[in-house]
Order: sequence, then C-alpha cells, then structure tokens
Amino acid sequence: MRGKVFQDVLWNCSSTTTIQEFNHAMEELRKLNNDCYEWVKVIPPQHWSRVHFTGRAHYDGLLNNLCETIHNQIKKACNQPIITCLEYIREYLMLRIVSVQKVSDKAVGPLTPTATSVLERNKSDAAQYVGRFCGNGKYQVSGPWMDQCVVDMVQHTCSCRRWELTGIPYKHSLVAIWDMRKNKQNDGVPEEWNVVKVSMSNHFASSQSSCPIGRPRKKRRKSAVELEDMVKGGRASRKDKSMTCSKCKNLGHNKRICKGQSACDASSSKKRKAGNKAKSVGDGTSIKKGKDVKKDQSVGDGSSSKKGNVGKKAQSVGGGRQSGTQSACDGISSRTRKAGKKGKSIA
Repeated sequence: MRGKVFQDVLWNCSSTTTIQEFNHAMEELRKLNNDCYEWVKVIPPQHWSRVHFTGRAHYDGLLNNLCETIHNQIKKACNQPIITCLEYIREYLMLRIVSVQKVSDKAVGPLTPTATSVLERNKSDAAQYVGRFCGNGKYQVSGPWMDQCVVDMVQHTCSCRRWELTGIPYKHSLVAIWDMRKNKQNDGVPEEWNVVKVSMSNHFASSQSSCPIGRPRKKRRKSAVELEDMVKGGRASRKDKSMTCSKCKNLGHNKRICKGQSACDASSSKKRKAGNKAKSVGDGTSIKKGKDVKKDQSVGDGSSSKKGNVGKKAQSVGGGRQSGTQSACDGISSRTRKAGKKGKSIA
C-alpha cells in the first residue's frame, strides 16, 4: 500500500503541466518522505517532468516505451558485426515506416487515428467550459471547478501548456475556437489547429538535412577583423610572416638582398671540410685550418717577405736540379762520341 502511495505522488509530480501544480506535488512528496524528496530534487526536472518540457517535439511521453520497443526488435542484430547490425536496423525502420503509412492511409479526416481519439475526448470535456474574449486574440476560459486559463490564439498557447506540449488543442483551446467561429472571426475547424497531421509522406519529403555533403572542413572560419588584417588594398598582406631566402636558406631576407653564399657553395664547402677532416684522421696528423678564406689576403709584409724567401729557395733548388740534369746530359753525349771514334779506327 505504501509503495502505491509513493507511485501515485511521483506520477503526480511528473504529469503536472504548470509550475504551481508541480510545486504543490513536490511538497506532498516531501511530507510523505523527505529522503525521497531530496533524491528526486537532485535529478534535473527537464528530464522527467512535463512542466519543464520545451514543447518543441510536441510529445509529452514520460516513459521510454518507444526505445524499449525498438531495442526488443533489434536484439537479434546486437551480436552481429557493425555493418550487418546497421543493415538490419535500416530494413526494420523501412518496414516500420511503411506499416505506419498504411494505417494512416485508412484514417478518416486530416488527423492520425490517435490524434483523432484524443481530440474527440477533449471536445467532450470542453462542453462544460465557457470562454470570454479579452482582446488581442486572447480568451479567458472558465470551468465548473473554478479553474481558469488564458488562451492566446495568435501564439497558439494556453496557460495550462497542454496545447504546446502535445500539439493537439486542449479543452480550453477548443472553447476559444468555437467562440471565434460563433462570432465569425474564424471559419476553420478544430482539426486545422492541430499540429499532428496525417500526411507522413509530405513530412519526409519536405524534411531537409542540415548536414552538408562531403567531408567537413577542419580549417576554422576567420573573423572579419582577421580578414581585414590579412588583406590590404585587395592583396594579401605579409605582416607577421617570416621570409625565407631561396639562396642561403636563412630567415629574414629574400634572394634579391642576400649577401651570403649560395646553398650549393655551402654544401660543397661542407663536403670539402668533411673530406679533409677524414683524410687527416686517416694519416694520424691534425691540421688546423683557418675559419676565413680571406685570412691570407689580410697578412702583413712579414708574411710576404717569408713567401719571397721561400720562393728564392725554390728557385735555387730548381736551378741546382736543372744544372745537374744538364751535366748528366753532357757526360752521356761525350761518351757516345768516344765510342763512335773507336768504331771508325777499328774499321
């Protein structure tokens, strides 16, 4: 018995459509059990209470029966590979839509069978209410239980919020519609004020996907201020961009104003230095070379005199070698002449 009381109070909290009724139901739950009240209060009410629904979906269901129905149908495909599972779900939804369309084709009137039954029940309840026009498309609707609601026919809203949640005119809205027809302000019928229409084919045909075709772009869209900084005078600006020289591969200048060596010279000099270093390591000698090539040109007179002495020594060594070679040649020629004379005397 106590569990049934908890269930009724909790359902009353979730099914109310106005803030006043919701607060009153929550107060009853607090008086019944404070621990249960604190546990329910932590849960965001927009997930379980009708009064906090936005009304955008025109659906006031509080149970997940629809999800459980689909889950029960795709049990066989849950253990299959992903492609097989998706194909099974696609075929099930295709057949489901076709079966619902067949039922809708047999419906009498502009509404679905479920919406028609709900509207007829609301019409029977609306017979006990009285509406009074307040101006600007608003009506005050009063009932036998001293309950009053304000219906706005321009915004299609009611203070009880049932018209917004379900999309089907509630009893207060029906009273306002009948009063408008009575005063020849509107020639329509209550079915025309309903949001839930029977034509599903038109709904699917008119629906357009907001997702663009193709792979989404990763580059972010720049603001107008960034575009103004980038483009000046109709041309792209190079502000805050580093320039790379194509000749020496250094940053900060271009090829036109480059004063250094080219990339080819730099690479060849590096190769020569590496070869000389390897050769010196192989011979076991360490040769120290200067860092600048122009060091020889900046040497003073002392170095030039040393070079002159070295040149003279080289010339003297060359002259000695030349004189020795000439004397050797004269000796060989004298020997050949003597051998020729001896041959003549013997003959």
